[in-house]
Amino acid sequence: MLDADQSMTEHPTAVVVGAGGIGSALCRFWHEECGYRVVAISRRPDSHATVDWRVTDYSEDSLRAIVESLQQQNVALDRLVITNGFLSRDGFSPERKMADLDAKKLEEVLAVNSILPAMVLKAFWPLLRASESPRIAVLSARVGSIEDNRLGGWYAYRASKAALNMLLRTASIELKRLNRRAKLIAYHPGTVDTALSKPFQRNVPSEQLLTPEFAARRLHEVLLEIDGAGELSYLDWRGDNIPW
Repeated sequence: MLDADQSMTEHPTAVVVGAGGIGSALCRFWHEECGYRVVAISRRPDSHATVDWRVTDYSEDSLRAIVESLQQQNVALDRLVITNGFLSRDGFSPERKMADLDAKKLEEVLAVNSILPAMVLKAFWPLLRASESPRIAVLSARVGSIEDNRLGGWYAYRASKAALNMLLRTASIELKRLNRRAKLIAYHPGTVDTALSKPFQRNVPSEQLLTPEFAARRLHEVLLEIDGAGELSYLDWRGDNIPW
């Protein structure tokens, strides 16, 4: 008879960081349709009883403790997806012009969209080095593309995603040296019907507004389809490359 730690290694492990619309849908999809053991990391646990929820305040100590717990269980990490993102809230909307820039709000957006994912990657670095062929996706955005920026505006959000892409690019170069079978992608999920996009859906054609369930399935499929070797890929939900 297997002990508790051995039984946890029977199924591949997928870790989802962030419990928003896409993150929650991905947890359900991977557990119910793919047979993964799913570990979800967020500030508050969801009601999905079949998922192993780990509560965090996203401090380095908290993230490190979670990873050390997974290491003690001899977890072989197969998938890691970081879904955290911030676009707007009461009192703050994306800037339309330079005069709208506010230093504190800019710092807040960068903290959530750029720094937080990088610190999550740092915490998981030992597992990514040791796992056989992990696939890692971090939710970026098409508006993080410098080359594709033809409309302007949205200063903080664009800058935070461009900064995230550079952090991921740099991390992927190092990870390639440490684990040649690991693959990291910066991923644009499309416009998904979540709380993040809700204030901006008015001008989105209905056929272009994706459900969280569809977004979760497409992310799963893109991770299956990508080449397992190499440096960072910057992809959209169709699997197409986005210009840097």
